[in-house]
Amino acid sequence: MSVRHSAAAGLGLGVGWGIAARGWMRLISTEPQFTWAGTGIILGLTGVSGLVLGILYGVRRAGRSRWWRVLALLCLPTFAGPGILFLPAFLLGGFLYLHHLWARAIGLAGIGLSQFALWSAGDDEPSNPWYLYGGFLVLSLTLAAGAAELYRPRHTKDREVDRPPASLRGAPTGGNGTLAGGGS
Repeated sequence: MSVRHSAAAGLGLGVGWGIAARGWMRLISTEPQFTWAGTGIILGLTGVSGLVLGILYGVRRAGRSRWWRVLALLCLPTFAGPGILFLPAFLLGGFLYLHHLWARAIGLAGIGLSQFALWSAGDDEPSNPWYLYGGFLVLSLTLAAGAAELYRPRHTKDREVDRPPASLRGAPTGGNGTLAGGGS
């Protein structure tokens, strides 16, 4: 997948996450009066975040420099205002999707910290705690899945499939690329 395709996919997934988040806000709100401007800002910010994460996916798969990860700073405005509750899930939750036990523990702590922030920010008993906490958990986990791109190792030229094993590198070869003295 090219960087352009992964960026487009990221943009679509980011807008989709924003739609889901706006729908969740509608479910938990006691006075569901939303403006088109507010919805547009949310979808714009989540779209930009998805675009950035898609670009990061594409450049990581292409084996480009790790400095591209600096682009993730463009995702931070998404967490302004009430979105700050999702920030631990974005910054730490991505570790949940890595293969090391210590990384998964950090990721789980990030998701838990976001849930705790939501619980402690509540003034009164929610009308439907399943919508509030369950929806927030689903949104946090999907956000963390996208943010995992910040922590995944990049593909390097050494990881190419057609590269010969280390034991054969530097071995003498015949004129047609086979090992010297070998048949096929």
